[in-house]
Amino acid sequence: MKIVSLLPSATELAGELGLTDMLCAISHECDTPAAALGLPHATGSIIPHGLSQKEINDCVAAAVQAGRSLYTVNGALLDSIKPDLILTQGLCDVCAVTPTTIEASLRGVQCSLPAGTTIISFNGESLEGIRNDFFSLAAAVGRVQEAERIWADYRRRWEAIAHESSPKRVLLLEWIDPPYSPGHWVPEQIEAAGLVSAHGTPGCHSGPMHMRDIRAARPDAIGIICCGFGLDDNQRFGEAIAARLADEIGFAGELVAFDANRCFSRPTFSVVDGAEVLHEAFVRGREVAGKSVFIRRLD
Repeated sequence: MKIVSLLPSATELAGELGLTDMLCAISHECDTPAAALGLPHATGSIIPHGLSQKEINDCVAAAVQAGRSLYTVNGALLDSIKPDLILTQGLCDVCAVTPTTIEASLRGVQCSLPAGTTIISFNGESLEGIRNDFFSLAAAVGRVQEAERIWADYRRRWEAIAHESSPKRVLLLEWIDPPYSPGHWVPEQIEAAGLVSAHGTPGCHSGPMHMRDIRAARPDAIGIICCGFGLDDNQRFGEAIAARLADEIGFAGELVAFDANRCFSRPTFSVVDGAEVLHEAFVRGREVAGKSVFIRRLD
């Protein structure tokens, strides 16, 4: 079977099932599993590299207003591969290629996908939704039993996280300029970590916040999980907003930066890692090497 993955989370889930050898192309944003990283890129982005968060936000807003997709699909590459299975998503136009993007990108391109090509659109907004997407992929490749074993392991880990809990109110920011609230599975991760979500409930959508909204949420602690960024960048973003939080709303609680790519941004079982890292940071007061770092700590 020949598989093309058009988003990082799908490539990650394919790796979980041991499908790396079936992958023929991946998205330009894929960074795991390592064995797939040399494959050709089937997608691109209209957003230039090196922009600030505000510039990225403005670029996205302009594209959405104009009805333009943020992503491109290499139709000629798909035509040469003639994949049996294409993995994409319908959850967020900002995050990755959607089925609509595929259709628009292939219009006018000499691309003749086989009639039997299957497109799986992942739409998980919660741990259970991620599980369902994973099983859809497993069913398509005939690996349901393997998926059941993998899921059982992650489920056990998820349910064991909050053996200690805390009444601490935690706000996770998915963007800082402007600030964005946590959405989809992130409030669920906070609760699984044995904490209280200061803003947002499981399944809700992320949205812009004013400083007054952050003050109204009354967070005891804030985590920086800017979507699409790793630990180093989020540490830098956290340091940039720390003074503003202190000056404008008097926030003096714990401030922690996280590797959002590996723990929060993607609908994969890495959300279990994220809940574990949250528990370590805000319940046990510990950093996890490579995944979290305290910008401000209350000792």
